[in-house]
Amino acid sequence: RTGADLVSTAANTFIDFLRRDLAPSAQAQDAVGPEMYQVTSRAFLGAEVDLRDLYDYGWSELARLTSAATTLGRELTGQADLDAARRAIDDRPGGSVKVGPELVNWLQSRMDRVTTALSGTHFDIPAATLPVEAKMVTAGSGVMYYSAPDPGGTRPGRVWWSVPPGTTSVPTWREVSTVHHEGLPGHHLQFAITQGIAELHPWQRYLCHIHGYAEGWAHYSEQLAVDLGLLQDDTELLGVYGAQLWRAARIVIDLGLHLGYPIPQGTGLTDELRWTPEVAVQFLHQVAGVDVATAGYEVDRYLGWPGQALAFKVGAKLWTQARTDQQQQLGNAFNLKEFHMSALRLGPMGLDPLRSLLASKSPAGGI
Repeated sequence: RTGADLVSTAANTFIDFLRRDLAPSAQAQDAVGPEMYQVTSRAFLGAEVDLRDLYDYGWSELARLTSAATTLGRELTGQADLDAARRAIDDRPGGSVKVGPELVNWLQSRMDRVTTALSGTHFDIPAATLPVEAKMVTAGSGVMYYSAPDPGGTRPGRVWWSVPPGTTSVPTWREVSTVHHEGLPGHHLQFAITQGIAELHPWQRYLCHIHGYAEGWAHYSEQLAVDLGLLQDDTELLGVYGAQLWRAARIVIDLGLHLGYPIPQGTGLTDELRWTPEVAVQFLHQVAGVDVATAGYEVDRYLGWPGQALAFKVGAKLWTQARTDQQQQLGNAFNLKEFHMSALRLGPMGLDPLRSLLASKSPAGGI
């Protein structure tokens, strides 16, 4: 308790410094511009990328995913409008879980079932790092996040469900994809395997965090959960589309806010042609179904972390392409479990060196 009080005092002091001393000297424009953005995006991804091409890719993904989600929403509810379909599913009996022990139990049971389904069959996960624990924070921003096991093994990996103050229930169908992202086969599985590889340097096992690698794997894992049959029904698949729309929206919002790229005409997703924080919040809410409070937190995050938002979709694109390349190369000899395990056993690294190593895999052996 004494330690927690000291941390709270320090945090409040820092907040006072930010508001009193730093904010008055800050620029009115939050965008960092192309020169700084190229540096920060390269650091987050561990790769050189064409930013304009990524912006166009983000819009193409938004169009593809919006069409797929709208079609599925109509099949599930009869509603032609995607947002109306989401609301109709939210209103179904049993579609939401109460915040508190009931929500924690739902999260824990879901992760336990997935752990049983994946361990030994699709992945070899060390027993010492296999367990994952569900936790909840009720004074958070509305996002789910993961904390890895400590090197000494005194605590397990944990998935934390953070809900905005005042939230009484959560429509879990919307969140299943994020559970897979943060838990298994996402962040927890990747950390659990990495920490069990004695051949890796301790820095790479416990401290190295390249966002393009880690977030790319976690976002790739959301679709992998679909491929491996971990969803319970098509309602959860609609939730997966929502999560993928969120990540695609991150690309265009982040690039648009920081680099001043215009919003293309005729997208049908917004009537605005210029990015502002307010437009970005509404865009996330409209396109991906993100609640307004969480969308506001997200946009603040993009403005404070220029380039980090690319890591999810860009990293997943690499993992998917590497898998496709090996399937084409090996044909009937391709084994999905062997591909995943050999790739994850390389440990965290930038996307460019990872791409090179995955491409060098020969039919006769490992990477």
